[in-house]
Amino acid sequence: MKLSRKLFSVLALVFLFTLVSSVKAEIVVITNKTTKLHGASLDELGKLYLGQNKSFSNGQRVAVADQAIGSEIRRQFYKKVLNMTEKELSRYWAKRKFTRKFKSPKIITGDLAIKQWVALTPNSLGYIDSKSLDGSVKVLLILP
Repeated sequence: MKLSRKLFSVLALVFLFTLVSSVKAEIVVITNKTTKLHGASLDELGKLYLGQNKSFSNGQRVAVADQAIGSEIRRQFYKKVLNMTEKELSRYWAKRKFTRKFKSPKIITGDLAIKQWVALTPNSLGYIDSKSLDGSVKVLLILP
């Protein structure tokens, strides 16, 4: 009897752990509500975040915000958009800064701060956890 209870408890814990670990939040790419753009592709986002493009596809110059270095959301974003690790991204920017070819995105720490900056900055771009989304910004893309 005690063995079956222990086995049931262990199996229940394993099931709950599997369920919780598989539920990951979505990342939403956001812009200012006045930006005249209705969406963005992964390719476009990648070029903007690597400094290779300085404008949206509609020609509007863009100000890009990035999450804090080492944050989980940043790691997930670069994996999903560019299939890059933090280490690869650091090397990329180290080379660009040395040659002064591109300027890296503005670092803003946390969803709330990014959301506020995007809401106040015309033609801006950022990304946050979908749980932090509200009506103050416009969604360009959802990354599952």
